[in-house]
Amino acid sequence: MDIIKKILSNRLKVMSLLAVVLFFFYGGLIEPRWIEVTHWSRSVGLSGKTITLAQLSDLHISEIGTTERKTLEHIKGLQPQIILLSGDVIDRHDSLPALKSFLTQLPPAIKFAILGNWEHWSGVELEALAALYAENDVTLLINQCVSMSRQGIRLSIAGFDDYTAGRHDVARALKGCSKDLPFIVAEHSPGLFDTPPSPEMPKPAFSLAGHTHGGQLAIGNKAIFTPPGSGRFVAGWYTTPWGDLYVSKGIGTSVIPMRIGARPEISIFEIK
Repeated sequence: MDIIKKILSNRLKVMSLLAVVLFFFYGGLIEPRWIEVTHWSRSVGLSGKTITLAQLSDLHISEIGTTERKTLEHIKGLQPQIILLSGDVIDRHDSLPALKSFLTQLPPAIKFAILGNWEHWSGVELEALAALYAENDVTLLINQCVSMSRQGIRLSIAGFDDYTAGRHDVARALKGCSKDLPFIVAEHSPGLFDTPPSPEMPKPAFSLAGHTHGGQLAIGNKAIFTPPGSGRFVAGWYTTPWGDLYVSKGIGTSVIPMRIGARPEISIFEIK
């Protein structure tokens, strides 16, 4: 009987050890590279025409590794007309060379970027970051709204500074939006959208955010943890006082280099 108990105990220990090894192997090497491309269609009143926007959030680029290469492969195949880098593109002050390499490999498109909390916390010089974006035809929106036109389609993008670590200024940003065009709001930290906007603010067609990583570690689509500034949001579509909001799970990892139950995401929006 004692021998049987020892055998069962040893088997349990081995199985527990294997489960831990598989957990870290999958969470550290498999899921962070298993990029999901989600497709959404939104009607905003573009007179029967369509334009495609790709949202790349929370890249956390420090090198061009497997995840970054796969992201570039997907984007080149998808060929969106607009690419939005929605914050936390880098999280270290020495990541500008890696970011430059990534930006030079993006396909032709109208490109925008906003700041996330890590651009503020990383110690990177924001002037140098803005200059790098400009060199690669990316418009950095810091409390600004830009109207764009492509193939007869006219649309505005309003980008706010980060709600968590920056100084977002909604009124200043929306002053630049054309009153006769639909506009999309881009804000890194979705917690902003829990707060009702001023009554006189025009309603965006929809809004885009990131920051949460979908929890990065999630069980049954329930996030174990989301960072400050996430509010009630984790991932996907939400109804807010601002209107419809989409929160991307992002692509990279932060603090813990793992993803479980929250695959990296490239979000594609067919805007009609």
